[in-house]
Amino acid sequence: MRFGNRRVLALTAGLAAAALLTGCGAGTTASPTPAETDSGEPVTIDFWSWDPLMQPVVDAFNESQDRITVNYVLQPTNVAMQTNFRNVMESGKDVPCLARGFAPLSTSLVNGWAQDITQYVEPVETKFSDGALAAAKLGDKYYGVPTGADAKFMMVNEKTLDAAGVEAPKTWEELVETGKELAPSGVKVINLAGEDPSTLINLAQQAGAQWFTIDGDSWKVNLHGKETLKAADIIQEIVDNDLNSTQTYQDRPALYAYFDSGNLATLPTQWWSLTGLQTNFTQSLGDWEAVPSPQFEGAKGEPTAGSANAWIVPVGCEHPDAAMNLATFIMTDPEGIEASRNPDTNAVGVPVSLKDVAEYSAAVVPDQLFGQSAEEVGEVIAEAQANVIGSFEGGPNYDAWFPQLQDQWGKVIAKQITVEQALENVEEYIASDLESKGISYSVAK
Repeated sequence: MRFGNRRVLALTAGLAAAALLTGCGAGTTASPTPAETDSGEPVTIDFWSWDPLMQPVVDAFNESQDRITVNYVLQPTNVAMQTNFRNVMESGKDVPCLARGFAPLSTSLVNGWAQDITQYVEPVETKFSDGALAAAKLGDKYYGVPTGADAKFMMVNEKTLDAAGVEAPKTWEELVETGKELAPSGVKVINLAGEDPSTLINLAQQAGAQWFTIDGDSWKVNLHGKETLKAADIIQEIVDNDLNSTQTYQDRPALYAYFDSGNLATLPTQWWSLTGLQTNFTQSLGDWEAVPSPQFEGAKGEPTAGSANAWIVPVGCEHPDAAMNLATFIMTDPEGIEASRNPDTNAVGVPVSLKDVAEYSAAVVPDQLFGQSAEEVGEVIAEAQANVIGSFEGGPNYDAWFPQLQDQWGKVIAKQITVEQALENVEEYIASDLESKGISYSVAK
């Protein structure tokens, strides 16, 4: 077992002490005594987010009861909120009671931002999906609000597949074989942008990998487990056989034009991207079908990739029960969900914290993109959400290692190194970075 130096805050196996696996970050403080909002005096709390559509939801919450008053503090952008939030947490003044998630949950904990809200989440667990609950936990404690995660599903160009006489792949192994059948015609089976390693992360998550886990008072790092290598093997076959396109997300017009051209067979996606795809497609409208994400051969169940940055109740909030009341209203209450309806599009987004989103999923399907009905596409979305994994821990130094993964991924797509070599390099970087920061860790054997 390899460890960094001992400048660490002890962490029990279940994070019961709510301490941080960090050698130099700010520590958490004990959670304050919660306000008895259901029997005492009304309380006032602040809620921070960068979404302007949250204001009418907050208004609806304030009108729905008289025990809690919420001030909605709209941040200009995601980036601006990060800066402002850091400043407030450093000063300890005007700390909000609910903050939209902008960082991995472990990062929020390591920085001393997120308090243990287990006692407030457990009474309402049944309102949330398993994936939402998983994304809000570290160990056996809730340090985040069950925000929910957008699940991956797949769009396939049915016209392109029909022309080649092949069917939509049901497994990742079939996707590779489909790519080989399409190759002679110049059609690529999937797009892998050189700057975006999300496909590797998504496949690793779906295969059951966990790159960071808690081992007593230490982090265990594992980017070389059999689950991750199963994902790596699929990607390596795709790259080695030139089955993928490499269109960059940095040139959106060219990217959409390629997706629209009929030369791409499959497109992993999420519900919120559908309107943008229809807006930017001209040639292939009506050619697409929604299907479940491929599984790995032999997979148990239908686990679907998807994770999210959980919202948090910051350390310093004196009314965490009020914050959880607000969050539950926003994410699970029909009145709160309805209040989020966009006045320009008359649309309500998929409330991904719910166990069953079937009531809402068909409404987000644009009217020209698919050859299926909105109800059929909505069923695919709802099924994906029901099976979303939710959690994929980014560890205490995500901001440091993710750019390294991007760099290594670019070399994979350029065929300069293998996927396995990239993973080895990133794992070595993670170990070195944790060592330098005095964070206790071990690398799995």
